[in-house]
This record gives sequence, C-alpha cells and structure tokens, in this order.
Amino acid sequence: MKRRRFLQGLGTVSVVVAGGTVWRATDQGVFAVGTGPAYEPWTTWRDTDNEGPLALVRAGILAANPHNTQPWMFRVSEEGVELYADRSRHLGSFDPYLREMHLGLGCAVENMMLAARAAGYEPALELVGGQLEPIAGQPGRALVARISLDQGEVDRDALFEAIPQRHTNRGPYDLGRGLSAALAEELQAVGRSEEAVDVVLFTEPDSLAQCRGLITDATEAIIADRPMVHESERWFRHSWDAIQKYRDGPTLDAAGLSPLMTGIAKLMPRPSAEANHQYWLDATRDVHVATAPGFGLIFVDDLYDRAQALQAGQVWQRLHLWAATQGLAMQPLNQPVERVDRERQLGLEPSSARALAALTGERADRPTFAFRVGYPSRQASASPRRAVEQVVL
Repeated sequence: MKRRRFLQGLGTVSVVVAGGTVWRATDQGVFAVGTGPAYEPWTTWRDTDNEGPLALVRAGILAANPHNTQPWMFRVSEEGVELYADRSRHLGSFDPYLREMHLGLGCAVENMMLAARAAGYEPALELVGGQLEPIAGQPGRALVARISLDQGEVDRDALFEAIPQRHTNRGPYDLGRGLSAALAEELQAVGRSEEAVDVVLFTEPDSLAQCRGLITDATEAIIADRPMVHESERWFRHSWDAIQKYRDGPTLDAAGLSPLMTGIAKLMPRPSAEANHQYWLDATRDVHVATAPGFGLIFVDDLYDRAQALQAGQVWQRLHLWAATQGLAMQPLNQPVERVDRERQLGLEPSSARALAALTGERADRPTFAFRVGYPSRQASASPRRAVEQVVL
C-alpha cells in the first residue's frame, strides 16, 4: 500500500514538473522559432502590390545591421525616400564614432536600391558626406541618404529575390568544403563595386591562422572591457516576450546553436552578462573562426568618412545577398575593427590597428569590416524586425 501511494505521488510530481517544463518551454518560445509579429516583416515584405515608394522601406528594414539595433528611420514621399540615422539606437563604447551604425545604414540603402528597381523605378542615390564624430556630439536623428525616384523598367534581379533568404549564420561551417579559387575571385569582384571600397579574401593556411588569432584576441579584449560588455548585453533578447515587445537585438534562435541546445538555453534563466560574453568568446574561438574556410576584409580609404562607411555597408549587403544565391554562409566578425575604434576613443596604444596592418601589409586604405564565409552545416534563423509603421516618420 505504501509503495503504491509512493508511486502515485511520484507520478503526480512528475506530471507537475513535466507540465511546468512544457509551460516554460511554451512561454519562452521553444516551440515558436521565428514566429509572431516580430518576424512577420520577413514574410509580408512583398504582400502589398503597387504601394509606391513604401516598398523600399519594406526591403530596407530587412537589411543587415550591427547587433540588430536597426538604427534607421525613413521619410517617404512620392518623389522618393530619405534615410535617417536614429542615433538613440547606438552601441555606445562598441561603436563610439557610429562607424558600424553607418555600415548598417548602408546595408539598408542597398536593399532599397534593389527594391526601387524591382518596383519599376530608376533610383538616384545621394549620400550625405562628412566625418564621423564621437557619439556625444551627435544627438537625435540625422539624414544620411536620399533616394530620388523616376519611372524606369522593372528589374527583379537575383539579389533582390535573395533579400528574405539573407540571414547571419553563426553556426559551424563545413570544413570539408573549401572555397574554390573561382568562387573567391567572384566574391571579390562582387565586392569591388564602389570606388572607395575594396574587398580582400583570405583562404591560405598562414593567413587563416593569422585571422583566427586576430579575431580571438580582439574578442578577449572586448569581454575584458566592462563598458563594451554592458553596451552589448543591453540589446540581447532572451525571452519570447522580449523579442515580440522590442523586435530587435540578438536572440538565442539566431545564435547558431543546434536545435537541442537552443531549446535547453531557452529553458534556463537568463545568464549574467559575464557568462553570456564568455560563451561568445568560446563560440568565437571554437566555432566561428575554427570552422571558417575563408575570412574577408572590406577596406575604405578613410575609416571615419561617413559616405565611405555607407558605401562599405552597401558592399557588405551586396556580398551577403550574393552569398545567399550561392548557398554560402556569412557572418560579421568585426571585433578587431571595433577595438580599433575603442582604443582610439580611450587614447590607448593602437594595438588592434597594428595587428590588422600586420595581416594586410602596406596598404594606404584601412579595413572597416571583417567577416567569415563558408558552406553552412546548419541553416540560419531570421532575426526580429520592427514593423514599417514603427520606423516611418
């Protein structure tokens, strides 16, 4: 009798525990990867026909951008679209000169130019020039680009069609599949499409080893810098509710974990900022750089020229869209250049700039963006996006 009651009690406890686990799993979105209003822009961006210039915004909000901060606002008229930097969405010590913010805005420009041609417009692009300055001197919003629209012919090319397939892949890449010389050459040709921008790909063993060390060292320096950790951590969205509320920031679904590990991570309480960034370092060293058959750098003539930062962003978006058409995976690994900015801001020895120069040799231009490229071992998940209504002035 006692044994029967014990087993009945154990069964009751098991049901309660299991039920609680299922409830938390549901609450944390374990069974709802890439669903809800925060992800609708990826599937509804072409639902409305003949909506005029607003179609450019629907494509623009799907662009790559730093830390998924989505630092943009748009003003739409019959004549075209104006793009503004929303400086309230900056990354602080991670991006003290708003250089990465302007890279992300350039990505939005590229998507909008593709969408304009696909909608039957002939777009004319005007970028706002000038020097990038410290955050403290740049409050509010600022115009960065204007796209004027005239009637043209409909041109829906492969890069336009790839817009909803482009996602950052933070998982392991397939080391059994290297990058052919022809593919590497084509990638660099796609990237060399703006006058002040250049792209270089590294695939040789010695340069790969140098890139791995450079990126890992920069990541270690970042996680030892408490303000940088804080600026990064405040954007992370751990719960399904937070994702749907804010519709921005990095998420577990897009972290590149296996489905099992993603589910387990969602069930756990939110880790500390230190634990989160230690995981980032581990993933950088053991997955991101360890499984990459190729690394790339995007160069500009002037690291803090606003228009060149925007053009470099256009190039990155173009490269990533092209990669999606080729079945390739890509991920920004811009830690070395982020440390260049941080060391400049604090007046420290330019050790990161010197380390980059040791890799790139005697060049007059400077790297503004670093990335890895390869064939994916698993597919990437989408990141949340704010709705068009939230970003139009």
